[in-house]
Amino acid sequence: MNHEELTTGLKQLKLSSIALGYVEVAKIAEKEKSTYETYLGKLVEGELAEKRAAKVKRFLKDAKVTLPKTLDTYDFSVRTGITAKQIRRLAEGQFLREAANVVFYGSFGLGKTHLALTLTQMLCENGFRCYFSSTHRLIDELMKAKHDLQLASLFKRLDRFDLITCDELGYIPHDQAGADLFFQLISQRSERKSMLFTTNLTYSEWDKVFINPMSTAAAVDRVIHNCETFNIGGKSWRSEEAAKRQKVVLTKNVTAAIQ
Repeated sequence: MNHEELTTGLKQLKLSSIALGYVEVAKIAEKEKSTYETYLGKLVEGELAEKRAAKVKRFLKDAKVTLPKTLDTYDFSVRTGITAKQIRRLAEGQFLREAANVVFYGSFGLGKTHLALTLTQMLCENGFRCYFSSTHRLIDELMKAKHDLQLASLFKRLDRFDLITCDELGYIPHDQAGADLFFQLISQRSERKSMLFTTNLTYSEWDKVFINPMSTAAAVDRVIHNCETFNIGGKSWRSEEAAKRQKVVLTKNVTAAIQ
């Protein structure tokens, strides 16, 4: 088998990394006088690394993480109720294996969405299938699927995900039909698959989302049955940024007045 035939065969076997790199790796192996086993090991390592990178890229695309965030850009020093260590622990995915839920609760401007995006991305990088959506968009998606008689198909597609992240729960009101579909999704995943919520509503205020008192009680019961809630505190970063800008403006005005 010549070089061209070997390359073609490797690609047919979906070993594209080996097909592209086996010659160069062979040169290095020859120079270092490596064993055949070591040479083969290097090729396999490269192939596995490429496949893992492709898998993560696909998972991030499926997750709809359109605005990637990192822990490095979140200031935990001005927050209470959450730490970087806790996020890294969650990113290991044990709560997904246990079909547990997570809630990031706190007032506006505390970076709950930032943390949810970061955690969703880290979980994808660790090999878990995730889906990120605002609660409003997700309910709209459910409503449209019902209208198009595709609700069962949508539920089946969503069930593939180890985690569904519902951002900004309660920020935008919905009617009873939308609330009922969202409750149906929660019920379907209860004790089977995990959900992550970010919200500024206490559990007692979730009636603003589910409207019906009985649905509210049932939804909260399903969520908190196996759930870790993080009560995040601190000052709004938006307010702090506005205060900083105001301070700069005042300083410029004072300087201009003195001159």
